[in-house]
Amino acid sequence: MRVLLLALLAASTLAAWQAERRTYVFDPEGRRTLWSGATSGDTRRISLGRDMNGREAKVEEVEEKVLRDAGGVKVVERLIRRFDPNGRPLPPEKELVETTTRPGGAVSTATTVYKADLNGRLQPAERIVEDSRQSGPLTTTETRVERPTINGAFAPIERRVAQERAGDQSSEREETSYLPDTNGRFQEAARRVARSVKEGETVREQVDEYEAATSGQLQLSRQSIARIEKDPSGGERRVVDVFGPAAPGRAVTPGQLSLRERQIIEVTATAQGAVETLSIQRPALQGRGELGEPVKISETVCTGKCLAPPPSPPKPAAPTAVEKKPGQ
Repeated sequence: MRVLLLALLAASTLAAWQAERRTYVFDPEGRRTLWSGATSGDTRRISLGRDMNGREAKVEEVEEKVLRDAGGVKVVERLIRRFDPNGRPLPPEKELVETTTRPGGAVSTATTVYKADLNGRLQPAERIVEDSRQSGPLTTTETRVERPTINGAFAPIERRVAQERAGDQSSEREETSYLPDTNGRFQEAARRVARSVKEGETVREQVDEYEAATSGQLQLSRQSIARIEKDPSGGERRVVDVFGPAAPGRAVTPGQLSLRERQIIEVTATAQGAVETLSIQRPALQGRGELGEPVKISETVCTGKCLAPPPSPPKPAAPTAVEKKPGQ
């Protein structure tokens, strides 16, 4: 009976945890050191780090519970527990997420964040309201971030408007953030434009990020261009060129971006899950645009459900019936 009980407990533990990740970093001599970790399941997620003594320690623990899921309304309670570098628990936080799906496909999500006050009682500290509607291939999402005022009522502190257009071989998403000025009027503060195009087995992605300049206009501040190649096993190789206002060893030219670094991210499927490595190439200090040798920065080892399953091949079309003529 005892053996059976232990076996059942082990089986339930394996079923609860779906993936476990450990990220290691490398020093100049190539020695590997644990940097962080995470364990995730259907309703629980644990993040690991290092304490003051360099030992592995719990950093955050998140538990989710579905309170309601009926009539187009789903309510999820998310309890967040964090820990300081010495492993002592910090005041807990709670998120209440209510998602309402309306006829026609419109979706509204309200997330209320509760934080502990000086007496340890959870009080509403922030609310994020997201309304999404779809019209053909275009999806428009409007987001409001609100916080309590002195009177206790919620007031908006940020607005975001996003439009996403998805096709069979390409997609584009543009999101603009608005912040209030000294008079309370909302002004453009940032914009992010992401484009993706599929060319055979290769995917090209470009992300442009704009920030408000001293002139009050939005100015391109960061850009990344990625080339992603996937293999049938679920692994992939991603090469990302990151551009910024100035590269090391070069003078700053207003309005012009230079290559800051090249990120090489490789995901390889293993029998236990997957391994992801991150290497970086940076421009040489001479300023001639040449990249140095790749330097391995980190390695993430994942055990469990780590890779998305490959897409199923299209089903062959059913043969059409051939009408027989008299005499055949």
